[in-house]
Amino acid sequence: MKNEKKGLGGTLGKVWSQYSFIFVLFIIMIGYAFTITSNGNTFKWSHIAAILSSQNTVIVGTIALGMAFVIITGQIDLSVGSQLVLCTGVTIIVFNTTNSILLMALAAILTGAACGAVNGLLVGFGKMPPFVVTLGTMLIYRSLTLSVVRKIDPAISGSSSSQFAMLSDNSKYEFLRMKFGTGKLALGGFSIPYITFVFLIMAILFIVISKKTKYGKTIYAVGSNEKSARLAGINVTWVKISVFILTGICVGVASMLQACKIGNVTPASSGVSYEMYAIASVVLAGVSMAGGKGNMVGVIFGALSYTTINFIIVSIPGLSVDIQDTFQGLVLIVVILIQTVGPVIKENLQRAQKRRQAAGKA
Repeated sequence: MKNEKKGLGGTLGKVWSQYSFIFVLFIIMIGYAFTITSNGNTFKWSHIAAILSSQNTVIVGTIALGMAFVIITGQIDLSVGSQLVLCTGVTIIVFNTTNSILLMALAAILTGAACGAVNGLLVGFGKMPPFVVTLGTMLIYRSLTLSVVRKIDPAISGSSSSQFAMLSDNSKYEFLRMKFGTGKLALGGFSIPYITFVFLIMAILFIVISKKTKYGKTIYAVGSNEKSARLAGINVTWVKISVFILTGICVGVASMLQACKIGNVTPASSGVSYEMYAIASVVLAGVSMAGGKGNMVGVIFGALSYTTINFIIVSIPGLSVDIQDTFQGLVLIVVILIQTVGPVIKENLQRAQKRRQAAGKA
């Protein structure tokens, strides 16, 4: 009987340690449903659809995929919010001047990759701390974009109010904004936003890279033990540079989604704190900030969890906007505390059990 209990407990502990992000999302979703019903409303599919199409899920979630790779290697990228502003600005300019979806997409991805490469090269070859590098580029990317938008011809930027906006006169505007950016695919009695599928496709791609490729294994190896990775023949410098480039590509894809869903970007305010949101999504996904551990599947659930937390805060009646970030931070800390305390408790119980067994034998 003891062996059965031990086996069951061990199995539950293993499941929790590997898939805690699923339970966390489930608990948060129950909290959201309770909040909706306590306000006298009925929790419906439309509430879930709103989460699926939210900026925090689709745009921040896409960025979080790249951020997860960076964190798994034991690094950090604080510039992704500013990268998003810069990439979206370039993306919209290319669209306004060419009316080409293909060139728009290429501009988004190449600009993102270039921004990521700057971070990666400074960290990899310059041997500079990622925190310092990306803190610096966070300021540079946003200020450059803000400087350009204030000087560029409104016929190119699409707006005269210090923002980049897609020109509605372009023939492709209707498709990008109305059909794709805000459109939904009807599946039976449900509907799922098209941009959500882009996030899911990106997530599947990164899951495959992390689990099925040699490159994915090197990312975990570098994060687990950089010295051992070097001794094993892994080009650690290249791996560190590459994850920043991949993050930049994710930002580029996110900038396309930003342009299609919102239609504009304001350099002074858009993307602010997105780096924190992306990091929060990654942590909620169960990825270790120390590096070397993390399930990329969890990033999907982490993004959904963080978005749902936002929705819960907004749904609380009478809660001042000024205090919402406080509640958001408290909820986030509690959720992450649950994830981190679980393994610690398990380890302490195992130690106590070993001590009892040793005492019994003595």
